[in-house]
Amino acid sequence: MNDPSARTASRAGRGVVAEALGPEWALALREAASAFLLSRAVVWIAGVLAIVLFGWAESRGARLDPLWACRPTGTAGVDALVAPGCRWDSTWYLEIAGGGYSPTDPARSAFFPLYPLLVSVVSAPLGGALLPAGLLVSWSCALGFLTLLHHTVARARGAATASTVVKVAAYVPPAIFLSAVYTEALFLLLSLGALVAARRDRWMLAGILGAIGASCRSIGILIAIPLAVEYLWGRRGRGETRLVDRWWRPRHALRPDVLWIGLVPLGFLAYAAFLGVATGDPMGAVRAQGDWERHFLTPIGGLLAAVGVVVGRIGDLAGLWYMAPLAPGQVPALALTRDVVLLLFVGAALAVLWWGRGRVPVSWWIWGVVSLAYPLSVPSFQQPLMSLPRFTMACFPIVVMLGLWAHRGGAKRWRWLAPTLLGLQAAWAVLFVTWTWAP
Repeated sequence: MNDPSARTASRAGRGVVAEALGPEWALALREAASAFLLSRAVVWIAGVLAIVLFGWAESRGARLDPLWACRPTGTAGVDALVAPGCRWDSTWYLEIAGGGYSPTDPARSAFFPLYPLLVSVVSAPLGGALLPAGLLVSWSCALGFLTLLHHTVARARGAATASTVVKVAAYVPPAIFLSAVYTEALFLLLSLGALVAARRDRWMLAGILGAIGASCRSIGILIAIPLAVEYLWGRRGRGETRLVDRWWRPRHALRPDVLWIGLVPLGFLAYAAFLGVATGDPMGAVRAQGDWERHFLTPIGGLLAAVGVVVGRIGDLAGLWYMAPLAPGQVPALALTRDVVLLLFVGAALAVLWWGRGRVPVSWWIWGVVSLAYPLSVPSFQQPLMSLPRFTMACFPIVVMLGLWAHRGGAKRWRWLAPTLLGLQAAWAVLFVTWTWAP
């Protein structure tokens, strides 16, 4: 480590990167790579150790992964190395990437097409190897998201703040999905890119990125809401502005470029048209929610449903009343613990949103509210808050606000927060890899 030639080569390498990207982008890339690599080491070590200690959970794995997409080689040692990136919904994306959508399997339509399309394209030069292609897409998008996030926050708050925010974004427990065969990393890159473009008054780019995002996840179409808020009330550098003396009075006057926001729904409409041709059901993405036991409520209705499930399980365990049984194989006490954790997560997210008001751009804050309200509005029957941490992670403002809170506390706060987040991330990786829970 003290070899002068090694240090000289390292400095030369950093110099080449800085010259190619510029010093700000080079710093952003280094900080993003550092945070991503450390957190991925935690996820991979925890995941592989879980397999070593607990085994492959063959019966549960076979049920959830019928085509063995997450065990592509059949060799335990090799497959264990990719296991932390391939579980649960990963199998659906890989099956769609390999076989597309089908009228005989309408549940597939719940998974939007952009990510599996990219996986299929990237797999071509890899000899059709879908799982490595999925990991490559997710890792590349995660690094791109963290780099753009650092650069954006550094311009507004300084490099030190940006470093903390990026570390929090990489360390929070749901960030295990940044490196998995899931859409989270791709959608984070697209949604952040759209809002950054809007912040810089580049509305055509914002609309295009928003439309692409709407073909990636069901919530993507709602990115039109923060884009509209940014257009009307954002503190942008250019454009006609007004003195805001009432919240309902826009800061900016309407111009023809507002029409670019109208591109956003085209991503969903293009997917609907494709489904109409491929499956005969253009509304299959909406109808498929029923296959996953999801139904539409208001955010308050979803939250009350979650509270009702917790109260019901407590009463059932105490023998006070009867509640419908869980799915086969689920332990009531563990299910109750899971639902309590999810409810606490909602409370933590609400607290972060309350603390973060006025500390991030208003459009980002609104996007954070939407990112929490949307999954609350489509609860599952048995598990109303199913996957809510992951859904909220896929919309970055709540994580950014948490990062700002962490930085404000200084080194003293970070000394306990960083190991706590990484420890929880390792625990979530174990639950994910053992097919116990997809948080």
